[in-house]
Amino acid sequence: MASKANGSGSSGTTIGTGVLLEWKNLSVSVRSNKAGQRQQWYGRPGHQQRKEIVILENASGAVRSDNLVAIMGPSGAGKTTLLAAISMRITGSTTVHGKVLINGLYVTRTQMKRLTGFVPQYDIALPSLTVGEHLSFASKLKNVGYVAVLRIVNELGLQGCWTTRIQHLSGGERKKVNLAGELLTEPDILFCDEPTTGLDSYNAASVMATLQALCVSGRRAVVCTIHDPPSQVFQYFTDVILMQETGTILYQGPTVSMRAFFSSIGRTLPERGNPADFYFQLVSPGANVFAGPEAEQAIRQHQIIQKAHRENIARKCLMTRYHQSKIIQKLANYRHRVCWMRQLQILLHRTALHSIRNIGEYLTVTGIFLFTSIVIASLYFEVRPISQTAIQDIRGALFLMISELVYTISYGVFYTFPSEMPLVRREVGEKTYNLSVYYAHKAVLSLPRAFLESFLFIGVIYAFVGFTGGFETYCYMSLVSGGASVLAMAYGYLLSCTTGTMTMAIEASNIVFLAFMLLGGLYLNLRAFPVLKYLSFFFFASEGVSVYYWLPVQDIPCDVMRPNGTITTIPDRACLASGLAVLQDAGYATTYEELHLNYAIMATEILIVHLVAYGLLRNFVRKAGFY
Repeated sequence: MASKANGSGSSGTTIGTGVLLEWKNLSVSVRSNKAGQRQQWYGRPGHQQRKEIVILENASGAVRSDNLVAIMGPSGAGKTTLLAAISMRITGSTTVHGKVLINGLYVTRTQMKRLTGFVPQYDIALPSLTVGEHLSFASKLKNVGYVAVLRIVNELGLQGCWTTRIQHLSGGERKKVNLAGELLTEPDILFCDEPTTGLDSYNAASVMATLQALCVSGRRAVVCTIHDPPSQVFQYFTDVILMQETGTILYQGPTVSMRAFFSSIGRTLPERGNPADFYFQLVSPGANVFAGPEAEQAIRQHQIIQKAHRENIARKCLMTRYHQSKIIQKLANYRHRVCWMRQLQILLHRTALHSIRNIGEYLTVTGIFLFTSIVIASLYFEVRPISQTAIQDIRGALFLMISELVYTISYGVFYTFPSEMPLVRREVGEKTYNLSVYYAHKAVLSLPRAFLESFLFIGVIYAFVGFTGGFETYCYMSLVSGGASVLAMAYGYLLSCTTGTMTMAIEASNIVFLAFMLLGGLYLNLRAFPVLKYLSFFFFASEGVSVYYWLPVQDIPCDVMRPNGTITTIPDRACLASGLAVLQDAGYATTYEELHLNYAIMATEILIVHLVAYGLLRNFVRKAGFY
């Protein structure tokens, strides 16, 4: 699909510096999973397979340096499918057949991602970061020097918004920031999905002028999908691929040749008006492109497609040979990837900065969280182990404290993966960092939050409820609660990765956490569940705080005051005369040393749950695809 020769003439490109992208007989199909849609099967009985729906069939074409190509067509015509197929970004359950070559070389999906850039339709940055911070983190992850960042910023005209947060940028500026992130690795081909969507005519023209500048002098090729561009946008395209609703190609070639081509088949472009509107009407749903019987119309349509393909092949044969040494050398010298630990360090820094920028929201949530601890403290104000009736109150205070703490902390992570999934799929799909690094940095950042909120929550209750231990007891209770909170967050990640949505994660947690709470020791005697109890983070926290609270308590009176004012002494066999007796009655550990086993099991369980959650997240991302 080239309109000029790639020589040393007017294009200014020297031999061997150009890039030629070719796709041959590309077909894309997908298995339908829509509810209520009738499934079709094929194959002999016992070996049947579900019939796939063909989205794109036998598409062929080529793009070379200095081409700015528009893939046009109505919604559902397969524009994004064609773009994803030729850029080799399609994953998941979609099936792709055909060949994709760069300068005559067959490339793998990984090699394609190293040589090209892909700019999706949606924003791909944390909104609280400034433009400079976003590009700085991107350059570090892609192992690109700071000088290259400044050069791209100047090239795209982003100097004025370098210190502006992305959430405060205009739509056109955000599109340019997305472009800047992809240009860091200097790709030979740039794919853009709907680069003007959501923009007014001025910003849309500004973005297209930027894309045109990237193609000047044969520097690179740019392929865009676009719905129905205005005339000031359409004029920037050098080539057009016009697709119908059925996924077939009606025209494929230079923009300047479209008028003559459609005039030759009886469709003359009006002298006035937007030419893109005219071409879009030809492929709109229900449009009657040709008059005559259906058979004649089908023959004419087939002739149109064949003519476009023949013209495209003829133009490619006239082009100067593209050298393969440049592509091979670039793949061999690819260094745009940093090591695992460096990726982890960069992601930790980026997410920490994003969290600091949203500290107001976190403080509000934490304030509401601590208000719950104030309510609990007021209900059990100055409750002390000075009578048999106080034992039940203290048990309730300890268990309610643990329940509210671990429940709230675990629920706080349910929104993490669903809300960040578009960004994760995008960056992992482009090999910016490993998915394991992303999960690891989330798990690491959960540690300080779990322990900080445990110390704050328990500290409020410890100050107002009549706990008899000193500061050391408070620290031990907070630490064991923090460890159980880390396990609760791991289960939260697990449920979130299993269901994929925050709503389903919360619904599933209601059942799972209810079972765990029953194993905490307040509602069931733990002697009946000697092994199963170790699955519950409620158990680890409840037993830990109970041991640290009750063991120092040496004497609890066996006298009980009745409502009428009389005092009754409880028999020794029914009296819990010490903290040790209270622990034995609940089935908890009776020494500090016994808690060491809990710590070891809890640490092992945290690791195992995180590994399972990561495996589920990896499977979910692969199944959903990266775009």
